[in-house]
Amino acid sequence: MKSKNIFLLLIALMAFVLFLLRDRFAHTPSKSAYEEQMDKVKIDPKTTSKSAVEITFPLLAEARPTDLIDMNLAFPESLEKLNGRKVRMIGFMAPFDSLEDMRRCMIVPSYVGCTFCSPPNLRQVVYVTQGGDDSSEKTYSFIEEPSHVVGTLRISLPESSHEGKKHGFVYSIEDAEVTVHTGEAPQRAPSHASPGAHNKDGSAESLSAIAPVDLIPQVAKLLGQKPLHPIIIQRVSAQEFGQLVWNDLKATFPKGSRDARTQAFNLLRLLPEGIDWLQILAGLELGRRAAISDENGTRVLVLDSVPIDHPFVRLELVGAIADGLLRQRFAKDGLNDWAEMEKNEDTRRARKSLRLGIKKTVIRRYAISKGISPKIPPPAEFEPSVRAIGRDSMFDRWYSLPAFLGPFFVDFLVGPTGPLEQMERAFKGPPRTMMEFLRPLWYENASLWKQDPVPSDFAERIMQSPPSLTDVLGVGGLIPWLAQPNSSYVARTIAGKWAGDRWAVWQFPDGSAALLLETRWQDEESAVRFRNAIPNHPYQWNFPHESGSSTVRVLRGSSSEALNRLDPFAP
Repeated sequence: MKSKNIFLLLIALMAFVLFLLRDRFAHTPSKSAYEEQMDKVKIDPKTTSKSAVEITFPLLAEARPTDLIDMNLAFPESLEKLNGRKVRMIGFMAPFDSLEDMRRCMIVPSYVGCTFCSPPNLRQVVYVTQGGDDSSEKTYSFIEEPSHVVGTLRISLPESSHEGKKHGFVYSIEDAEVTVHTGEAPQRAPSHASPGAHNKDGSAESLSAIAPVDLIPQVAKLLGQKPLHPIIIQRVSAQEFGQLVWNDLKATFPKGSRDARTQAFNLLRLLPEGIDWLQILAGLELGRRAAISDENGTRVLVLDSVPIDHPFVRLELVGAIADGLLRQRFAKDGLNDWAEMEKNEDTRRARKSLRLGIKKTVIRRYAISKGISPKIPPPAEFEPSVRAIGRDSMFDRWYSLPAFLGPFFVDFLVGPTGPLEQMERAFKGPPRTMMEFLRPLWYENASLWKQDPVPSDFAERIMQSPPSLTDVLGVGGLIPWLAQPNSSYVARTIAGKWAGDRWAVWQFPDGSAALLLETRWQDEESAVRFRNAIPNHPYQWNFPHESGSSTVRVLRGSSSEALNRLDPFAP
C-alpha cells in the first residue's frame, strides 16, 4: 500500500509540475461537435446538483493552444458558458496534498498509479476542492474506483483569481461533492489493466498479429497521403539499422561543416567539450528507435531483435511508414531542397518539425485506435546499438525541440481529430522558421511580426577575415542558450520577440576558435532585454548598444588570444 501511495503522489506531482512548466495556452478553435452539443444545453441559473450539466474530458480538451510563448488558452464558447455553473463529471482521483486527506485533489480521465506511465494531458487535470471554509476539520478519503464529482466549475481566464488558477490549473471544481461512481465505469489508462498493473519491464501484451506490409494502407489512410512509390519493409540487424542512421546524419551534417559547427556549439556551451557531433546525435536517435525510413521513403527498416507485434515496436513501425510517406511527399514538393537548407539550419529544422509533427500525430491516433499508450516502454529485447550521451543536456533540448513543437503545430492547424489532409496548406507554404511553430498565428498571418533575417555575409562586413562557417541559430537555439543562466520561462519569453539571427565561427591554426552572433528583435526594448540576459563567458565581448537599434551582437572566443584576433576595431 505504501509503494502505491508513493506512486500516486509522484504521478500527481509530475502532472502538476509539467503543467506549470508549460503554463497556459491560447486558441480560438472552430466549432466542434462538443460545442454544438453544449450549445443545445439550456442553463438555469438556479441549477441544482441533481440537474448539473455533465461535462467530459473530451469537452475540456476542446480548449486549444495557439502560442507556446505567451502560453494562454482560449476556450470554446460553449465551455465558457459553464464557468461558474454547477457541473458534474466522472473521473479518477489523484492527490494534491496527500492520500490521507483528499479535500484538495485532482480528477483525471484515467487511473494513473505508477511512475512508468505518462501524466495526463495539460487540459485533462481538474483541481477539486471539497467542502467550504468551515469544513477544514473534516477529512476526505481517497476513492480508488471511478468517482462522480459535482460542484461549481471555474475556468482560469485572464481575469480569474480563484484558488485553482493560483495553483496553476486550467480547470477547477469548487465546493465539490465526490462520491463513488456507480454507473458504467470509464476505461483505465492504456497499459493499466488494474490499479496495480503496469508495463514497466516492457512485457506488454502483444497486439493482434498483422503483416507489416498490411500496415501501409492503414497508415496512408490516417495520413491522408497515398504512397507515391512502393515501400519495402525489412527486418535488419542492429548494425545495418545503425548504419542507416549514421548515413542520414552524415548527409545532414557534411564533414566539411561539421567541425566548424561543433566549435560554434562548444563556444555557445550547447555542446559539451570533447563530444563528437555525430556520436551524440546517433545516441539520441538510436536510444528509442526500433524502425526507421530511409531518406527516399521507399525502404523501412525494423530491428530483427524485437518482437514485431509488441506495442512499442508496432508504433515505431507505424511512425516509420508515416515518415516514409512524408519523405516521398516532401521530395515531390521540393521540401527537401538541401541547397537551401544547408545555408539555414533554422529552415531545415522547421521542415523537420513539420515532418515529425505529422508523424507523431499518426502514431498517437493509431495508438488511441488500439487502446495503447503512445509512450509505452520498449520490449526487453530492445538494446540500442549506440550508447546515448548528452541526454537531458542543453544540446538534447536543442535537438529534440522539433519533435516537441511539430505535434503542437499540427494540432493547431487541424485539431486533435481533424483530417490530416488539411495539412495540405503547410505542404504548399511550409513554415521557414522555428518561430512559426512556437507562434503558429504568426505562420498564418505574417503581418503579426517583423521578420528581419541577417544576411549570410554579415560577418565579412564587420570583421577583417571571412569566417569558416556561418548559419542561423533560430529561436529554437536561443531558448536553450538563454536558459543556461535563466529560467525556461524567462528564456522563452525573451526569445519570443526574435526577428532574425546568424552566427559565424572562425577556426584558427592553433585549434582555438571565435564566434560572432548577431541577433535582431521586434523592437529596441526586446533587444535590450535580450542583451541583459546573455549568458556570461570568460572570453566574451558585447558590442555597445546603439540608441534606437533592435540589433544585438556578441563576440566569444575560446581564449583571450582568439577573441583579440577578431577585434572589429583593429586597424
